[in-house]
Amino acid sequence: MDKGINLRWLLPALALLFFVNSSKAQVIDQIVAVIGNEIILYSDIQIQKSQIKAQGFKGTITDCQVLEEILFEKLMLNQAKVDSLEITDDMVQGQLNRRMDVFIRQIGSVEALEDYYGKSMSEIREDFFDILKDQLLVQRMESEISADINVTPSDVQDFFNEIPKDSLPYVNASVQMAQIVKYPEVSTKEKERVRSRLLEFKEQVETGQEEFETLAALYSDDPGSAAKGGALGMQARGTWVPEFDAVAFNLEEGQISTPFKTDYGFHIMQLLERRGEMYDANHILLIPEVSSDGLSQARTDLDSIRNLVIRDSVSFALAANKYSDDELTKNQNGSIVNQASGSTIFEMDDIDPTLFPIIDTMTVGQVSKPFYFQTRSNEKGYRIVKLMNRTEPHRANLTDDYQSLQNMASERLRAQTMDKWVRERIGDSFVKIDEKYRDCAFGYPWIEEDDLIKN
Repeated sequence: MDKGINLRWLLPALALLFFVNSSKAQVIDQIVAVIGNEIILYSDIQIQKSQIKAQGFKGTITDCQVLEEILFEKLMLNQAKVDSLEITDDMVQGQLNRRMDVFIRQIGSVEALEDYYGKSMSEIREDFFDILKDQLLVQRMESEISADINVTPSDVQDFFNEIPKDSLPYVNASVQMAQIVKYPEVSTKEKERVRSRLLEFKEQVETGQEEFETLAALYSDDPGSAAKGGALGMQARGTWVPEFDAVAFNLEEGQISTPFKTDYGFHIMQLLERRGEMYDANHILLIPEVSSDGLSQARTDLDSIRNLVIRDSVSFALAANKYSDDELTKNQNGSIVNQASGSTIFEMDDIDPTLFPIIDTMTVGQVSKPFYFQTRSNEKGYRIVKLMNRTEPHRANLTDDYQSLQNMASERLRAQTMDKWVRERIGDSFVKIDEKYRDCAFGYPWIEEDDLIKN
């Protein structure tokens, strides 16, 4: 097998993509491999290849490469069933809802998806339920195989020492940060003003004075949906915040809700259609205005907190836990997590552009003065930031890059564990492969003379 390409982690992610309609594929089908009780068809290989190419993959993809990756998955799937690993239908439905949402967004609408497949949404979901369940079983089996992996500091040290000095990865400049956030209180009067405005919109639509779509386009504070007349599109339960689902599944089609609150502000929703666990709706969002006095008070509060920290009256971590209004960071000593990587390390290009000028001039341990910011949901507030660590561009080392090296060592151990498991299971499993693949340069010993399917 060509070691210059690794499709193993690409294929599972693509198995439910809708770039290729397998029901329309004109392939003379046949069984090309059997592993345990699982079969692999020639069409499986061709569909996987087409899906990978549709994702813009530029390298050469051979039938042999794709077949080996499918063999790998089927080996784990067969063993998962032998071991009676369980994936509940609720787990499958939850994953299916999320993926169907992606497909609908890609193709444009539920109707376009149904037209493409020539099937109803319920039939499409039924077709892909078993495929997704198999995928989740494979993932569960993989987790079982690697469950006992534990990388010790000694393992990380050994891993680092094995890397030739001139081959150590080059690490870009990075920082670690913590924050304390204060949002101004929205007055009761302002909340009532917003609710009253939304009730006016509701009445205007219900009495025929205005169209919901017109009001959404003119007044909604959600720019994404306002441009479409407030349209959310047909989405599955769980796509939006829980408050949306609670309202949508308690409305009749055509009905408009009373105002309700989310973290984004206040909304009214018009339910257009509901199909099982999916619904189509329009909404209008109004975000309450915070007063200049409220913002000034938030800044003053942060100034006082900063002074306590600077005078060592309280640690930054304790202050974050006690005073911060940001639920994501307050219980983590204020540490800001890079959502792209899941770690607390930010390369300079990853930092929010509004935060970069502040962090770029700070020294390690310094706490910024309060500065104004807005969240992605347009919530206004003030925050102070502490620069916890900064590293300049350098070759990886154990002091600055322990977390990254630990992840690399863990990944290597996981790959070694998986490799050992596959080789052992191949020897214990029933495997038959079409003789046309006898010359494939597989990475694993799938084929022996007796294991060939002769045509």
